[in-house]
Parts: sequence; C-alpha cells; structure tokens
Amino acid sequence: MQSIYYELPLPEHINSKDLRKFIIDKILIKGEIIRWSIYDIVIVGNKKILKINALVSN
Repeated sequence: MQSIYYELPLPEHINSKDLRKFIIDKILIKGEIIRWSIYDIVIVGNKKILKINALVSN
C-alpha cells in the first residue's frame, strides 16, 4: 500500500456529477484505490486546486 498526495487543477467547465470520475481517473494511474479524500481546496487567482490524499494498492 502507498499513500499519495495529488494537487489537481480543477477544470473550469466540469459538472459536479463528473468530479468524482475525474479524480478517480487520475488516481487509478498509481494503482487500485483503497480510499481517497479531498482535504483542501486552494484558490490561486481564478483557478481552483484540489488537494487529494489517496491510499492505493500496487
């Protein structure tokens, strides 16, 4: 198992119903997802960055 942290820029035109799939698709690159959570949202200028922690199995 591995704990990973991501900082994902939130696309401007993403529907809230598509947000979960967007995040999971990014995490799946590292392995099978055990759990994930958004632990912070940072606003820089007019962009939002999601800070995500995930536990994955290799």
